[in-house]
Amino acid sequence: MRRRTRFRLLFNAALSACLVLIVYATSGLTQGEIVAMHALSHLEAPYVYGKAGPDSFDCSGLVIHCLKPEDIRLPRSALEIGADGRFRKIDDPGRLMVGDVLCFDTVRDSDPSDHVGFYLGGGQFVHASSAKGKVVVSDLADFYLDKFTGARRVAQVWF
Repeated sequence: MRRRTRFRLLFNAALSACLVLIVYATSGLTQGEIVAMHALSHLEAPYVYGKAGPDSFDCSGLVIHCLKPEDIRLPRSALEIGADGRFRKIDDPGRLMVGDVLCFDTVRDSDPSDHVGFYLGGGQFVHASSAKGKVVVSDLADFYLDKFTGARRVAQVWF
C-alpha cells in the first residue's frame, strides 16, 4: 500500500474517532443510551430466528445489529454473549446501567444464557421476543428477573 493511501486511511480513521467523541460530548448521551435508542428504533420489527437485521431480528441479532455502529463486536449467539469475558459482568440487577446487555436462562437447561436484550433503565429492557414475535419492551419483574443470569457492560461509561 502506498504511503499516501496509508496516510489517508489513518487520517480518516482518526477524524472519524474524533467526530464520534464530539457527538457523545455534545449530545449528552452515553454510549449505552445511544445503543438503547438504536434498539428502540426497531420496536415492532418481526422476530425471525437467525436474523440480525435490518428489518427482522432474533434476540442476539438485535444486540449485534445495535452494537455494530458503535464498533462493538460480540459473538453471534446468546450463549456466547453471556460467556464473553472481554466485558465486565454485572450480577446484581440493581447495578445495571442503560445499554447493558442482559442475559437470561429462559429454558432452564445447562447453558447459562439463551436470551439477550438491552437494559433501558427503570426495570425495563428491549429485546426480540420469540414469544411475542417481534421486538418489544418488557419489564424485568414480570417474567425475566428470576431468569436473569447476569449482564455484560459492553458500552463505554464516561464520567
